[in-house]
Amino acid sequence: MKNKNIFHGYIWFTLLTGIFFTVSISQNIRAQQKMGNDSMQMKDSTLMMRREMIHSRSSMVMPFNMNKVTHFFIKTKNGGILMIKSKNAQDTLQIGLIRDHLKKEHKLFSNADFKDPKTLHGANMPGLKVLTNSKNKFKVNYKKLSDGAELTFTSTYPAVIKALHIWFDAQLKDHGKDARSHE
Repeated sequence: MKNKNIFHGYIWFTLLTGIFFTVSISQNIRAQQKMGNDSMQMKDSTLMMRREMIHSRSSMVMPFNMNKVTHFFIKTKNGGILMIKSKNAQDTLQIGLIRDHLKKEHKLFSNADFKDPKTLHGANMPGLKVLTNSKNKFKVNYKKLSDGAELTFTSTYPAVIKALHIWFDAQLKDHGKDARSHE
């Protein structure tokens, strides 16, 4: 008899707990639906503030004028291409600054040193932990372009390629209108 009462108590407890969680979840869903647009506006506002911060702090690591250049983060099968171009192909000052910057970054990135992106985007920038710990698992090549320069990242390690893609996505998000995913 005692075991039967314990069993019935357990069933009632389970039913009541299930009902409680069902009501809680449905109330949470209704609240989220009600907030919907407000929540999206807050996310958009936060992202806009972050982009403004990135844009204003860019001179900490990049010598060129962010308003006069475009960043490209192009994912490839084996890594990706980080390209920076002057918006004005005749602006030799910006083109020279882009080239100098990417030559410096080439040396750093080739040694798995991502201190500049960490300075600008934060130490926990997506993808950087894997890349920083992947010395000799990827190659970086520098190439001068008529209106800027590019770095090509290549790897045969799937985890490194994925980290490069994640890092590129994070930069695209942070740079907003200053960046593109294709030329």
